[in-house]
Amino acid sequence: MSSSLHDEPVIGYNGVIYRTGEDINLTSASQTKNIVMCFDGTENEFGPQPFTNVLKMFRMLERDNLNQLCYYQPGIGSSYHADLDDSFERSFKSTTLSRISNRLDAFVAFTLEKHVMTAYSFLAKVFNTGDKVYLFGFSRGSFTARIIAGMIELVGLVNTGLEDMTPLAWNIYTSWEYAGQPVQVEHRTSTMAVEFKKTFSRANTRIFFMGLWDSVHSVGVLWDRIFPYTIRTSNVDHVRHALSLDERRAKFKQQLFSPIESKTAAMDPNMSYIQIVMALSWADFFKYLIDTLTGRQKRQVSAIDDLVEVYFPGNHGDIGGGWKQTPQGLFLSDVSFRWMLAQAINFGVRFQKGSVSQWSANFPSASSLLAYHHDVLTVLKKCPEKPPDKGLPEAPLKRFAGRAEDSIIYTVVWWLLELIPLFSTAEDELSHWRRVLRPNWGRRRVISESSFIHWSVFYRLHYVWDYRPKNIPKKSFGDQFLQLVREFKQFKLLDLRKYAEGLTVAKIQKDWKSDFWKKIPDELEEIIKKNPNI
Repeated sequence: MSSSLHDEPVIGYNGVIYRTGEDINLTSASQTKNIVMCFDGTENEFGPQPFTNVLKMFRMLERDNLNQLCYYQPGIGSSYHADLDDSFERSFKSTTLSRISNRLDAFVAFTLEKHVMTAYSFLAKVFNTGDKVYLFGFSRGSFTARIIAGMIELVGLVNTGLEDMTPLAWNIYTSWEYAGQPVQVEHRTSTMAVEFKKTFSRANTRIFFMGLWDSVHSVGVLWDRIFPYTIRTSNVDHVRHALSLDERRAKFKQQLFSPIESKTAAMDPNMSYIQIVMALSWADFFKYLIDTLTGRQKRQVSAIDDLVEVYFPGNHGDIGGGWKQTPQGLFLSDVSFRWMLAQAINFGVRFQKGSVSQWSANFPSASSLLAYHHDVLTVLKKCPEKPPDKGLPEAPLKRFAGRAEDSIIYTVVWWLLELIPLFSTAEDELSHWRRVLRPNWGRRRVISESSFIHWSVFYRLHYVWDYRPKNIPKKSFGDQFLQLVREFKQFKLLDLRKYAEGLTVAKIQKDWKSDFWKKIPDELEEIIKKNPNI
């Protein structure tokens, strides 16, 4: 790929690289195809910095036949500008003023609508009935992908030739979002959305697969752009979401598809008041009573039938990529990348022949598992220990890199954002979204007892001395570990059940006698064994 990836989205199809403004030669319009759209994270794009998982995936995609069309869009705050065509403007982008503009974009996200509308218009242009749409994203690129899915569900995907209607579709969608997602037929924004969809859009356009790395609920660092409908959409068939267990920054809180339900939200409408009083505290009960008397009812939310959200070790960049490699050439983000590759293959994404198996051989699971983990809020620099040249360590290693190569000034700025009360978005117990003003104080993410923890968290607890997350759910710790690793053939179910019984963090850390921890699970390796040429 050339450095022109800095300038605009890149589309690969049938062995040809196109630009957004060019006509794509869809030589076989009657043939169904995969449309794979990749959205990078904040300030992420092609360049000398380490590739994110989104860009790694795009490089490996099959782009040389008629069965798959691939799209890559640089992230918010990058040098990408969707509407710059003049040569003077392109030259101007490289100036200091433009770099300041990009940094402001990362903080305020004023080009979000350009990113969304450009991608939506492209999809409207190339989509045919029967095509499978795949959306991949990291960080705010995940947010972009989710907005596109929500927008398509509300106003539909405009018919081919009507791409000029995209700005109107965007305005209707954002008006509906800011109006609080009204469901009343008589509400103006709801009526406009329904009529727009009937008049200009194709019927029942669905997203087949969505693969996201650490989708966050904050688009602008200084100001949140609220799009609550991106939380849940019912027009996505399959969702795979890799989340950070260890990110602490307030502006990088996870945006789940399946948020934790509060007690009042979970109340059965058929329960008697006596049953409700017994189930709730007095404070919760009076709030429930007031909401009931004032007619403030819980908003109905959409559901996704096939949804998997999994927490991985490391901070935001350790999940989606972007940190520099270790001296051994390792990235912790490769752990979640392997998992996502396996999911994408299982759901029909096509990759260049041999690209997956070659990458897997170069970056094996056991090595990636021992890469650095980071925390931008760490003030003092850390000195991780070197892992063994071959095989697994015989004793736990120090692998925490703290803020790594980031400047102390960068850390101070993030701490100011932690200590100063800033507006953030929060979902109340009625599934309505509100702005709240509160400091974060570097608090860890809240992980519910029902959350899925990836097997790599357990293995990192064993092999890494300074990996000690405080927010791992303790309930059914052993049961969850059993469910995670029982699918891998190198483990015997009977031995697993015995080992998982009464499993604790202390047992994981202290057990260096058994051979159990020398067997590293690997979702991708299971697929490569069946198809070595993939």
